[in-house]
Amino acid sequence: MSAPSVRIGLPAPPGRPTTPPSREALPDVSLVLILFGTALVSLALFNKVPRYVAPSRPTTGRGAAPARGGTATRRAATGPRAGVRPRVRLVSARLTEQGRALCTAVGGSALIVAFFLTLSGL
Repeated sequence: MSAPSVRIGLPAPPGRPTTPPSREALPDVSLVLILFGTALVSLALFNKVPRYVAPSRPTTGRGAAPARGGTATRRAATGPRAGVRPRVRLVSARLTEQGRALCTAVGGSALIVAFFLTLSGL
């Protein structure tokens, strides 16, 4: 048996597709730019960021309940539910107008660059 011949710098034989090795190693730049630009523009539009909220510890029930019969009273009387999972809440990003403008400009520019990179095939 003979080893297949490797020809450097010549086109591949017919029926055998070739892919450049550098393209396989790099991530898709346009996809990364789309994700980055979308995150910045949505931050500027909604002015909210996700925040991790740890589960609360079980209380012993010694605290005084509020005077009104709202949800807090019922929770204090029954205690927290077993198995409360951690969650993510949206909180205010507290961006100034200049910060929102900067996020919009940089995020929009990233989206425009991603659009043209996709059109060019990179």
